[in-house]
Amino acid sequence: MVDIRIAEIGTFAIYVLDVVLLLSLVGLKTVHRRRVRQHDRRREGYLSVLSRHISYENCTDPITPRMAEDPAFLDALIDVREVLSGNELASLEAIVAEHGVTARLVRRLESRFSLGRRLRAAVALAEIGDKSAAGAMIRHLTDREPDIRIECARGLARIGWTPAIDHIVSRFAIEDTPVRARFADSLVGFGTRATWPLLAYVKVNHRSEDAGPALALRTIGRLHDLAAAEPIHMILDENPSLEMTIAAVEALGDIASPDSAQKLQSMLQDERWQVRAKSATSLGGILDTSSTPLLSMALRDESFWVRRNSAAALARAPDGIDALYRALDDFDPYAADAAAEALADVGELVAAR
Repeated sequence: MVDIRIAEIGTFAIYVLDVVLLLSLVGLKTVHRRRVRQHDRRREGYLSVLSRHISYENCTDPITPRMAEDPAFLDALIDVREVLSGNELASLEAIVAEHGVTARLVRRLESRFSLGRRLRAAVALAEIGDKSAAGAMIRHLTDREPDIRIECARGLARIGWTPAIDHIVSRFAIEDTPVRARFADSLVGFGTRATWPLLAYVKVNHRSEDAGPALALRTIGRLHDLAAAEPIHMILDENPSLEMTIAAVEALGDIASPDSAQKLQSMLQDERWQVRAKSATSLGGILDTSSTPLLSMALRDESFWVRRNSAAALARAPDGIDALYRALDDFDPYAADAAAEALADVGELVAAR
C-alpha cells in the first residue's frame, strides 16, 4: 500500500509540474506578444517622427536621448534608410550623427556583450551605412565571430568604402569557405573597383592554392569588367589545374568579352571533359558566330555534359538554331538527341519530335 501511495503522490506531482510549466509557457508567450506589439507601435511612431524631420527642415518634433536609445527607434532608422537617397539620405545621416546612434552601436560591437547583442550591432551598422563606422568595421573583419566579420564586410560594401577592398580580399586566404563566399558577395557590392585587387590576389596565390583564387575569379566574373578578360587569359596559360581552369573559363563567360571567344574555342578542345563542358557554356554567353561550327562539332563529344552544354549554347547563338535543326539529321544519334533537347527547351517542340 505504501508503494502505491508513493506512486500516486509522484504522479500527482508530475501532473502539477506539467500544469505549472504549461501556464508559465503561456504566460511567457503572452508577455512576448505584448512586448512585440509595443515595440511595433513605438517603431511606427518613430517612423512618423523621422519622416517629418526628413521632409521638413525646421521640424520641431523632439527626438530625446531616451528615444534614440530605444531598439524600436533603431529599427525605424533602418526602415527609413532603405528608401532614401540624395539630400534626404543626408538628412537622415545628420539625425544619426546628432543622436550618437553610430557611436553607441560601435561601443556595443566592441564590448564584451554576448554574441547576440554584438551581432545585432554589426547588422545595424551595416544597414545604417554610416561612413563614420568604417574604421570599426575594418577592425572587426578579424573578429573572432565569423557572422560579425561577414556583416562588417557587407556594411563596408554598402557604404562603398574602397580602402576596405584590400582588407577583405586579404582574408580570402584565411577564411573558411562559407565566410569567404560571403566576403565575395560583399566585394560584388563595390563593383569594378574590386577587379584589380582580386586579380592581384589571384596572381599571387594561384600557384599555391586553388579554392581562394578560384572564388576570386568567379567574383571577377560577376563584376562584368571587360578589362579583366586579358589578365584571365594569362592566368589560364599559367595554371593548368582543373579547378582554376574551370573558374577562369566561367569568369570569361560571365564577362562575355568578344575578345575571349578565341580563347574559349581553344578550351573547347581540352582533354578534360569538365573544361570542355564549361567552355561550351561560356561560349554561349559570348554569342560569337565564329563559335557555331565548333559547338556543332561538340555535339558529337563523348561526354553527355559537353553535348548538352554545346546544344544549349547553340540555342542562344544568333545562327545556332539552324545548326541545331541540321544536327537533328546527324549520323551521330547522341548529337541528334542533344539538339532535340535544346530545341525543346527553347520551344521548338515540333522540331524536337
